[in-house]
Amino acid sequence: MNEARLLRHALDAAHAIVSNKPYVEELAEGLLRVVGADCVCIDICHAWRTQTPSVTMAGEPDGLSAAEIDQWMSLSADDPYIGNLLATSDPRPYRTSDFMTFSRFRQTLVYQEVFARYGMRHLLVMAPHITDENLVLIGLTRRLHDFSDRETQALHPIRDLIAAALDYQAQTAAIQARIDAGPPGSPSHRSTLTERETQVLALIATGHTNDQAARKLDISPRTIRKHLEGVFTKANVPSRAAAVAWWLRQPPH
Repeated sequence: MNEARLLRHALDAAHAIVSNKPYVEELAEGLLRVVGADCVCIDICHAWRTQTPSVTMAGEPDGLSAAEIDQWMSLSADDPYIGNLLATSDPRPYRTSDFMTFSRFRQTLVYQEVFARYGMRHLLVMAPHITDENLVLIGLTRRLHDFSDRETQALHPIRDLIAAALDYQAQTAAIQARIDAGPPGSPSHRSTLTERETQVLALIATGHTNDQAARKLDISPRTIRKHLEGVFTKANVPSRAAAVAWWLRQPPH
């Protein structure tokens, strides 16, 4: 197993995540090839305790029916990794064999009803992201032989890198939502702005710099800054971007 290639796939996925680009299919294919699994499954669950996850698979099988996904969800507490995750909140990579022997695993309902039909005897699972609402699981499966200690350890930095990217994405999304919502008690319409402040904001909103807006309005950049400071105070926002976001949300007067 080429650990450098494995890290490269994880780094590419992390770049895609923070850029809000698709990453799941390429990551699944990369893990499949480099680790040498028979199947890689990435589950993205929003409201994971009640809603069906989005499942992306690479290898064999290359997909599950909605009924199979629902069945796995209903039996997930019987899965040794999920049981440990819920009991300890430990999201690190673990093999099924870290929790129980195969003879015991094959007696579980989740094995008999889900994994046995595809001959998947050995699982290696990690959780790059888990909150009260959202859960991301990455599972690798094999039919013939278990995952080695080296393979399991190699997935630790992969999980950490993907987790950091998903946490960053969640934090920036929360910040953007706060900006979009506007601060409590902020003015509710554009009529609180002067005509010149409105002209300045309209130019800033279309991508003009302070200097470009100043030339357009035939005033100095310093005057532009003063008008923007007035907007910041009236809208109770800290920046040009936040002022534009607030202004665009307001109904015309």
